[in-house]
Amino acid sequence: MEVCLVMIKSSGEARVFSLPSTVTVIGRRRDCDLCIPLMVISRRHCEFNQDEGKLHLRDLKSRNGVFLNSKQIESCEVVAGDVVSIGPINFVVQIDGKPTLEEIAAKQTLSEPLDSAKQLSHEQELDATTEGFSEPDLSSFKQ
Repeated sequence: MEVCLVMIKSSGEARVFSLPSTVTVIGRRRDCDLCIPLMVISRRHCEFNQDEGKLHLRDLKSRNGVFLNSKQIESCEVVAGDVVSIGPINFVVQIDGKPTLEEIAAKQTLSEPLDSAKQLSHEQELDATTEGFSEPDLSSFKQ
């Protein structure tokens, strides 16, 4: 199972982050598999776990919570097309190429956006700190 998190920026550009292993930790710390260096993100915010063909998401007791399709969760199963919100960043879950980038962009199913100035600020900050990430390049993740 190939799992990617797709972030649609306010400009319409998609950033794709492949999950590098069966267990992927997302957080602010540099030793996380996917580092999102924003202060509203906890050091170890959440974890994706692939097990027996299913994808699970678990909040790691983050301060600001994890949201799946605009509902706060502690732990749940995730399916293709779900929207995961981690702090101000929204990701669409893509599993084995579904939904396609075109379908994601067309549907615009992301949860309530921040005001555009704030969203752009977070996107610029994320871009500046994830320059090593590319679509989809596993070398950008902790090995």
